[in-house]
Amino acid sequence: MSPEDALETKRLEARTAMEGPEWTAKREHETRERQTTTEKTKLKQLLASLDKQKETLELEWIRLDDQRKIIREQLAPILEREKQAEEAEAKLELDEAKTAPPKDKREIERKRQTIQETRQAAEKDKWALQEQVWQIESVIEANTVKYRALLDQEDEAKKQLAVFHV
Repeated sequence: MSPEDALETKRLEARTAMEGPEWTAKREHETRERQTTTEKTKLKQLLASLDKQKETLELEWIRLDDQRKIIREQLAPILEREKQAEEAEAKLELDEAKTAPPKDKREIERKRQTIQETRQAAEKDKWALQEQVWQIESVIEANTVKYRALLDQEDEAKKQLAVFHV
């Protein structure tokens, strides 16, 4: 024990002896009250900070969800174009199976190539937009994890604060 610590211990013993039990109890009560008030203030500040962080994540979710909706709206006609190309390609395959002359089959093959190019272009557009949707959903998922962690912190702070009100 350092000389300063030893002196502080003796000073506290002297204070307790000179105060007597009533004043010591009163001083200790006031000290506990100050500590409780300080802890309550810190917890309330923490709760306010958590609310602000949650609000930021909520607003970010709204922004990302709006972007996702816009992209999905852009994606809908592309998916329809792809579906129509696939259906046309399937119909051509049936026509080809029914067609005997090689000349007619060549014409069907040219149509098929055109349809396949259309389908491939639609798929390329679809994957570009789908990638954007996946990126947005990845950010939303990460933000959801953060948000739930904030909820856990908030719950713990509220429990600690409730102890003071009992």
